[in-house]
Amino acid sequence: MELSSQRTSPSPTRTSPLPARSAKEIVTALGLDAAGAAGGHVVEITGDRWSGKTTLLEGLCSAAAGHGWTVAASAASPATAQAPFGLFVEALEDLVEHLDPDRLDGHGSGQAAWLAPLFPVLAATARDVVPPVPADTYRIWRSMRALLRTLAADGPLLLALDDVHQADRASLQLLGHLREHPVDGPVVIALTSRDRPADPTLHDMPARRSARGGVLRVRPAPLTEEEAIALLPEDLSRVHCETLLDESRGNPGLLRAFARLRQVPGLTGAWVPPLPPDLLADVLRDFRSLSAEGWQVVRAAAVLHEPFAPDDLKEIAQVDDAPLWRALDELMHEELLRPDELAWQLRFANPLLRVAAYQSAGPGWLLGAHAQAARMLDRPGSSSAHLARHLERGAALRDESGARVLWDAAARRLWQDPAQAVSWIRAAQASRAGGGTEPREQLLLGKSLALAGRLTASLTTLGPLCESGAEETGLRVEAAQWRARAYRLLGRPDRAHAELDSLLGELAPGSVLRDEVRHAVIELTLHTRRPVPSTGEGAGEDEGEPAIPAGAPAALRGRLLAQLAVAAVRGDQQGPAEQRALSARQLLDAAPDCEVAGELEGLYWLATAEAALGRPGAACTHYERGLRIAETRRLTPHVPLFAMALSALQRHTGDEAGAARHAACAEAVAAATDSEHLREQALRLRRETAAGAGGAALPGRRRPADDAAGGTTVALEGLSRREKEVALLVSAGRTNQQIARVLELSHKTVETYLGRIFQKLQVQSRAEVAAMVGRSDRLGVAVGS
Repeated sequence: MELSSQRTSPSPTRTSPLPARSAKEIVTALGLDAAGAAGGHVVEITGDRWSGKTTLLEGLCSAAAGHGWTVAASAASPATAQAPFGLFVEALEDLVEHLDPDRLDGHGSGQAAWLAPLFPVLAATARDVVPPVPADTYRIWRSMRALLRTLAADGPLLLALDDVHQADRASLQLLGHLREHPVDGPVVIALTSRDRPADPTLHDMPARRSARGGVLRVRPAPLTEEEAIALLPEDLSRVHCETLLDESRGNPGLLRAFARLRQVPGLTGAWVPPLPPDLLADVLRDFRSLSAEGWQVVRAAAVLHEPFAPDDLKEIAQVDDAPLWRALDELMHEELLRPDELAWQLRFANPLLRVAAYQSAGPGWLLGAHAQAARMLDRPGSSSAHLARHLERGAALRDESGARVLWDAAARRLWQDPAQAVSWIRAAQASRAGGGTEPREQLLLGKSLALAGRLTASLTTLGPLCESGAEETGLRVEAAQWRARAYRLLGRPDRAHAELDSLLGELAPGSVLRDEVRHAVIELTLHTRRPVPSTGEGAGEDEGEPAIPAGAPAALRGRLLAQLAVAAVRGDQQGPAEQRALSARQLLDAAPDCEVAGELEGLYWLATAEAALGRPGAACTHYERGLRIAETRRLTPHVPLFAMALSALQRHTGDEAGAARHAACAEAVAAATDSEHLREQALRLRRETAAGAGGAALPGRRRPADDAAGGTTVALEGLSRREKEVALLVSAGRTNQQIARVLELSHKTVETYLGRIFQKLQVQSRAEVAAMVGRSDRLGVAVGS
């Protein structure tokens, strides 16, 4: 495509933005083809921060330069905003330096003189220099227009202006003038700006403008699936990838940052590690125009839990009302903060901004801010988790009362973020005089360490609790079961069996605790693929199957039934296996994630039973739900368990790309534990699957060879991960309220997902959704993939 300097008729104004992925699309839309280059065009590239506006502008500059255009470029910043017309001066000063002023005055007397205060090089030759602050701004506008026409006389000119929303007011007014009075010559002005109206002239587009020249509105197109996948590490699980894709909403800058961090900061409530220096510097560019008051308030906001109220900001930032309101105006104008669902509550516009604001604060200031926040939250009804965050990082409440808050928060956080629970327990121990730990507190620490992947430390912590006669029987039984789990994950099943067999020798037949331990024995033997015992190990008598407590929570009953279903499958008992798997599925599908998390292996055994019973689609769905819960809650040893099982299932169903991705995921997370056994298992699986990896599809998406499932596969693959979960629960007969409870969503959100499902599957009823999901399961289509 050649861009010549011949003048053609301007293109009509485009009122709806053109979604563009490349500069070539913009060039084509402008009509700058072999027929010539039209003057008077304005290209407005608008969008959210980090959406790719600058990338499009740079691509347009490269395309124009490659076809012989002169490119003058600048980017608005606090520095350019200090001087009137700073955006234009920075872009044009190099060209003006080589311009003969007489050529400029040829378009009208005194043009060089009016521009001399802006371009010092003209002051040396201009005969009558106008005062630096001229009263007649319109004369400067006309002179700048003449300057652009003169510069374009030697060839077409592209004036590229980046971040115009931060430009000085004089530059914005000049830009508005040039839009209404386009340059008579081959000049194209291309600019980028945020969607927010920085100045009315930036977004006002008079109708009469279309008769004089073209205004092309452009938005960077959201990433395609293939483009997004290319930005993600190959060892992230499919459900993790979908989370990053969903949270980035197609914004390439956000997705790149999330991919680098391997998480969405703050999504799970976990405290986020510092941003790498280069990423921090990029994010902090959006803070560079803040006043001292703005900095004080935005750092206070980063300390608080979202959403936060202005009164809390005032207390942490320690500012009066007037500077607080000024700072909030500034922060919302810069789109750093935005209103939440309630207008009087605020949150950061995206999670990276929050992390950067926090990281920009000094350590001493943070100690004081967290201490102030802790004192503010030390009242009845406050969240122990929110208070614990401040106690851990602030210089306040370092006493027994603070220790109790930390212990309580750790107990509540055990199945949501065990690594955080460990950190709070350590802080509680440091706060308590003498550093002593009660037995139940020691049990909590041991469990937290195990779930965080620190298995050897967990064994050491729990060891004293398992000594004969050391503590009450119930506590000792629980500690022994956790030690058995740690030994199994460390690849020492004999030690795990010894822990449980020792307990069985002490507990009376028929007791609740004995049945609990026998269930643990069954689970251990299923993991190690040993024959499932039908007698009490160590008791020497046939006790039949251990009882399932009738009053136990649904998730626990589902887990125990799922274990027994797998045991029945391995014993070639098809009927009991089917019945138990169905009962387990009903219980676990109805239970919300917060309840299932504590019995997470129930999903593993349910999926294992379903795969063995010939239902790979249902198995994939339950493996993926378990993997999602394990990853979002940082239940580290569970991630390789589900990822390896999912990889094996996908390899069996022909999804080599998904199998390779989940094997890599298992290896990456296993490396974060201290289990050489887990690492070796994951490495072996990855080596087995890597050779058969496929192309760039959505991670884990199945590519079945059987054409009989083709129509159903295509339809179901169009659903997002959440939509598939909703569809599966609809097929199980769940109401919207039940689905909302299971997936921990609002009722309105479930209705929104259901509407999307109807549209994508082209159905009109819940019954049709259920029928399609059921058909996919019979055909072996991975509904959850």
